[in-house]
Amino acid sequence: MVTIGLFDSGLGGLTVVREVKKQLPGANVEFYGDNGRNPYGPLPKEKIVKYSRQILDFLSTKGIDLAIIACNTATAAALDEVKDAYPFPVLGVIEPGARGAIAATNNKKVGILGTQFTVESGAYDRVLKSMDPEIQVFGQACPLFTPYVEQGKQDSEEADQATADYLSNLKGTGIDTLVLGCTHYPVLINVIRRHMEAGVSIVDPAVETVAQAKELLKDKISAAAITAPSYRFYTSGDPALFARLGANILGESLDHVERVVL
Repeated sequence: MVTIGLFDSGLGGLTVVREVKKQLPGANVEFYGDNGRNPYGPLPKEKIVKYSRQILDFLSTKGIDLAIIACNTATAAALDEVKDAYPFPVLGVIEPGARGAIAATNNKKVGILGTQFTVESGAYDRVLKSMDPEIQVFGQACPLFTPYVEQGKQDSEEADQATADYLSNLKGTGIDTLVLGCTHYPVLINVIRRHMEAGVSIVDPAVETVAQAKELLKDKISAAAITAPSYRFYTSGDPALFARLGANILGESLDHVERVVL
């Protein structure tokens, strides 16, 4: 049985855990949500890299076979710095998200919703254009989205208004594909769809990311798990709040949530 370690600035990475449960139902999961120090979007790169190293060092004590940086901001800031520092593969979510966008777009016009850091870093722009130089990228920072998800306000009037405001900036660009460039944003998928122009494909990078993980782990994945997989969650914030809000994202209760401050 394989064990996958994942981390995010908070609850958003649970959308990637959700995808792990779909594609790798027999895998154990060790997840760290850095709720006590989020959001990462406004932070300088050096601090995000530091936090990412601390968390990967922690996850490396859990016997993991592969790690996923289930955070676009941390992927943009830290993946290149940390990917070769551990004895297991370390994946980010940006390159898989870009692959999903390339596969989905017909007119080569792609919108990116992300944190301030992810959008300003140009990470998606660089990766997409390395895959197809003709791609046009339109980025939109959505700084209020992560706090809304962390506060359980994804269905609030405030979130609806913020979504309308952010997506209005993409109208007229002609995009036919929109990448949810933050793992918190799939939690807002219904309100995003409501305000997105009809016919635009929405890409969740978690799908391609977990597919890549599955391919890398194929030689370690047993045909049938002997025991049920374990799901363990750690947070630098409030475990009770993490369990309550996290259950809404995963669609089931989180039985093991432990507070770990790094």
